[in-house]
Amino acid sequence: MAFAAGTTLGGAATGAALGVLAGLLSPVPGTARLVVLAVAVLALTVLDLVSPSLPLPQRSALIPQEVFARGIGRGGFRFGLEYGCGWRTLVPSAASYLAALFVLLVVPPWWAAVVLGAAFGFSRSWAVLSWILLGRPGWQAFLARHSRLLERTGSVAAAGLLLAAAWARLGG
Repeated sequence: MAFAAGTTLGGAATGAALGVLAGLLSPVPGTARLVVLAVAVLALTVLDLVSPSLPLPQRSALIPQEVFARGIGRGGFRFGLEYGCGWRTLVPSAASYLAALFVLLVVPPWWAAVVLGAAFGFSRSWAVLSWILLGRPGWQAFLARHSRLLERTGSVAAAGLLLAAAWARLGG
């Protein structure tokens, strides 16, 4: 459970940082930000759907095993913190980029940016928590066969939800 706490806290920290950066774009008219967001969300979603792997900037190295040198609890928390922030290791779906663009361009209240980041961080721990809690044989094989489909579905769902929320805040 330290892992889930770490991923959630890491995501919340990233959400807070993006929320602060969003303030720099707040003077730009809402309509312009909405148009840029819509174009970027559609472009990233299409890119995610047609590419076999996500060709966006990300660190391709995994988090080193040395983070577990001081014990499984502390190491799990640190690993989760680094994994949840989304900047330290692989990001297999465009959904996190879409959420980051949403925060930057919609400029939601600070607490909403933190909540969105925390939700991203927690969602990164979901597969691991499912495996720990369910522990069913064949789970990893199922995930391996369907991971890209699940990632793409997540991107499409995130695109729809974020565009709807952006329209409600900026366009409606």
